[in-house]
Amino acid sequence: MRLAAGLLTIVAWGAGAGAAGAQEVPIPAARGVPASVDSTLALSFAEFSVRVLANHPVAVQARQVEAAARAELTMARGAFDPKLEFIRDRKVFGGTEYFDYVDAALKIPTFIGSDLKVGFERTGGRFFQQDRLTPASGLLSLSLSVPLGQRLLTDERRTALTQAQAMRDAGEAERVAMLNKLVASAAKDYAGWYEGWQRLLIAREGVDLARFRLAAVRELVAAGSNSPVDTLEGSFEVRRREVTLGEAQANYFAARQTAESYLWTPQGMPLPLDAREVPVLEGVVFEAPDSLLVAAAQAEVERTHPEVRKADAKLRSVQAERFLAAQGVLPFAEASLSSLSNRNDRAALTDRGVWGDNQKVSFFASSPLLFLKERGKLGLTGAKLEAARAERDFTRRLVSLTLDVAAYDLTLLSTLRLLQEQNVEQATLLRDAEQLRFLNGESTLLIVNLRERVVLDELVKRAGVEAKGISALAALGVALGDLARVDTLFR
Repeated sequence: MRLAAGLLTIVAWGAGAGAAGAQEVPIPAARGVPASVDSTLALSFAEFSVRVLANHPVAVQARQVEAAARAELTMARGAFDPKLEFIRDRKVFGGTEYFDYVDAALKIPTFIGSDLKVGFERTGGRFFQQDRLTPASGLLSLSLSVPLGQRLLTDERRTALTQAQAMRDAGEAERVAMLNKLVASAAKDYAGWYEGWQRLLIAREGVDLARFRLAAVRELVAAGSNSPVDTLEGSFEVRRREVTLGEAQANYFAARQTAESYLWTPQGMPLPLDAREVPVLEGVVFEAPDSLLVAAAQAEVERTHPEVRKADAKLRSVQAERFLAAQGVLPFAEASLSSLSNRNDRAALTDRGVWGDNQKVSFFASSPLLFLKERGKLGLTGAKLEAARAERDFTRRLVSLTLDVAAYDLTLLSTLRLLQEQNVEQATLLRDAEQLRFLNGESTLLIVNLRERVVLDELVKRAGVEAKGISALAALGVALGDLARVDTLFR
């Protein structure tokens, strides 16, 4: 009895659905979703990435990292900045001028460790140190200080300059690395936006097909060609796909908002996307990279990749520190030679014939006895040098493997996309054949709907593979160290 009552209920519901239709439950209005494909504007990933790199906070930070490294280099060069000095020391008491010292000098550091100095001295007054006596017009001097032993080959300022140059190169590499990582992250979220848009289109198509088929079934039921249960099956499929459409709308809106978060104005304000803009596959290559070109690129990235360049810069900095520490185990000695002349006879400064009568020579030497501090620093810098070399070698190996993996991923995705295209074609043929059987009375609406669900599922899988392809291309660019070099891997 219960089975019979259930069948009567189904027949009655189907008849009612055929006459008046099932109760409509409208889907909430979509936010940020174009009303139709015809009203959309294509936004390729290339154009999207240009917008991202223009004003994104990370891009701004990347530029500042490089600027800071260049500023550090300028500061290091300041140690070689010529310096002008002037001192006047005068004492008058009880109307008597005790002394009046004038001392001016131009000091010019050199990149070979020696310092050149041009000086002027003048002493006046009644009471002064005799060794400071000068002609009334003043005394000119031309001096050269030369390090001997320690600091002969390098010193703190030359080491600082070398390290600053290395850090400048590291800053440039860090800027490129930060921008590459930003584009890779943007590509991943752009791919999610693309997949969300394709899922939304597929869900819309599924709802339209189910509604069209329900309307056709209702006409057949009304004409007595089909059982009322087919109306129930068609209405259920419409509701089922409408739920999927609602979920697709929500996922698309969230993915679009995530992609929009990468866009900023020059003033540092969020920049919204045009409501009509949608992601497309324009410029995305689904092709296996050439294996020979990939092998050649691996040797190249082991030298030019930003991460390798940063490791190389760190190694050069540590090498400079180690070289300075090695100089520390030598005694310190410095000689200073000065040529002197009267202010009114400046030519005598460079006259070797009178140099023996007008000169000033000084020598200074100092040395610890055990060199404990210096030997300890030498050992410390030696350990740092070995660690830096190991880091550089590991980084080279890592970037080579990363490129290999990225190239393989794109190769695999190119194959999967071809297979998925075939799956979509075959699922569509099976759906069409089943629909023809249904029209001939040889099948049921349920089987037709099941066949069509497979078609929609395969379309979604294809969209997922395409989205992964977008991310894979960006990952390949990051592995190369330069996104613009991706095209070089395809013949």
